[in-house]
Amino acid sequence: MPSSTLLRAALALTATGIVSAASIRHALEEGGADIAFAVGYAFYLSLILIATPRHPPRWSPLLAFAFAAITYVAAILTLNGNALAVGLYLVAAVLGYIATPAAFRPLTVAAFALWTPAIRFFGPEPLAGAFPPLLAFASVLSLINLVAALLDRSARDPDERLRRIGLGLLAVATVATVVERHLVVESIVVAPDDVMALIVVGVLPILAVAPLRPSTRDALATGLALATFVLAAMALLYGKGYHVDAVTVPHVAAQQLLAGHNPYTTFDLPAALAQFGINPELVTHYEDGSVLRSLNYPALNFLLVAPFIALGATDIRWIYLVEILALVLILLRKVRIPWRPLVAAGVVGNTVIVRQNILAGVDPTWWALLTIAWIFVESRWLSPIAVGLAMASRQPAWFAAPFYLVGIWKRSGRAEAVRRAAIVVVAALAPNLPFVIDNPSAFFDGVGDPMLGALAPYGVGFVRLGLDGPFPLLPRAIYGGLSAVSFVILIAVLWRFWRKVPIGALIFPFVPLYLAWRSLQNYFGSIPLLAMAGDDELIVGTAAERPEQVTAIAGSPMPVAASAARPTSTAL
Repeated sequence: MPSSTLLRAALALTATGIVSAASIRHALEEGGADIAFAVGYAFYLSLILIATPRHPPRWSPLLAFAFAAITYVAAILTLNGNALAVGLYLVAAVLGYIATPAAFRPLTVAAFALWTPAIRFFGPEPLAGAFPPLLAFASVLSLINLVAALLDRSARDPDERLRRIGLGLLAVATVATVVERHLVVESIVVAPDDVMALIVVGVLPILAVAPLRPSTRDALATGLALATFVLAAMALLYGKGYHVDAVTVPHVAAQQLLAGHNPYTTFDLPAALAQFGINPELVTHYEDGSVLRSLNYPALNFLLVAPFIALGATDIRWIYLVEILALVLILLRKVRIPWRPLVAAGVVGNTVIVRQNILAGVDPTWWALLTIAWIFVESRWLSPIAVGLAMASRQPAWFAAPFYLVGIWKRSGRAEAVRRAAIVVVAALAPNLPFVIDNPSAFFDGVGDPMLGALAPYGVGFVRLGLDGPFPLLPRAIYGGLSAVSFVILIAVLWRFWRKVPIGALIFPFVPLYLAWRSLQNYFGSIPLLAMAGDDELIVGTAAERPEQVTAIAGSPMPVAASAARPTSTAL
């Protein structure tokens, strides 16, 4: 049987693959009603919630497989793809699941879900546009190598087997990201990320069996994967400029601040779109059809980019790319060695992060800071300061802070929770206070609009089932009530069952966001990353660790590896 740790990680990776596939299909279909998109996000959040308990249910891999199968079949059939091909792919996935050793079957499901090139290859035009055959070859080879790693029984050490499978998953996720890049920005010739994808597929299987130190192998493998990820991101940024309203807000607000103005007083969203030549129809609207004009993000959203704009930066998306890359490197430094490739795959293969935070330029700072807060949860200063700054960046972090404080109370006691609450409040207020003092009504009207304003309904959550699906669109107050009730219930669940659902402190805040009147895609891309960052069996040196050994396989007759026998080891 798989260990609970492996099962949680596999469910997070499977959820990542499902939401990536749903997002790619949505982008390819180009508009219109999209109930399948909402269902894909429902599957995504459901699987990660199922992974929240310390011991997820043993039937969860089968449910994850069903969710992935539904997502891919719906994606390919709605795109008028090859039904026979996707049927054979499902049969192959089932056979692979059966043939894989029971302890690693959840990772077989993750492999099936993460191979998003299936949408292109089983679609109506597999090699449409300038898609290079070299990349097609790399895509197929990555899947073959991963299947071989899943079926391989030559390694007796459980950590070694986990590492080999993780490297296979990382190769699949890396190639999938490059394949998706071609759906957005085509290359006339073979591009650097295409070549790097082939190198990753060729080198990672060699690294899996090379007689090197585990830390050296993982460093080389993750380095190659992240280099490919960066090259794909560079192609996106060079190939497509600003095209949504969210990225113009901090850019123009920072320009106004540098010009000596209070952006909460002078900012105008339609003018910001016009400055960058963006379609004015993309502006956010109220329910009555009028246009949102105010600056509706907290101050750190534009304070972060202001120094770079002062130095001459013309595209703040590069800042967000560096921010994400730095976060991944910090996280990998803290993750136990056998699990590093899996964690890297969860970022490299995450379409929502690539499309929303890098390509669209939606600020990832709030969830990056929350991730830092949980990676360094034992730090009595860094952790709460990170939470406070997250709140000073974007409103979704406001939902996360109470769960963080409940988690600290249960981990470290009431006094520490009260102390950290004070630090969080100070850190959240500090960047915003000058603007509050200068014009309090403009600040609160703008920042409060996303939660209290009568904005038009929009999102990928429950509201989309009313916009596109079989349910009627309910009054805005109903969605607000559902969100509030779920918030209170989940706070109570976390308080009562903390030892059974410690990761709930990171995941539960997204449920009220999912039920809200506006549930934007960018709210949810970081959930798998947060789930892994908050898992005390993946992160080195967390005080909440249980005393028993942390192994890749529970109840396995195979010997326990050294890295598992010493759960607080910091060996690199």
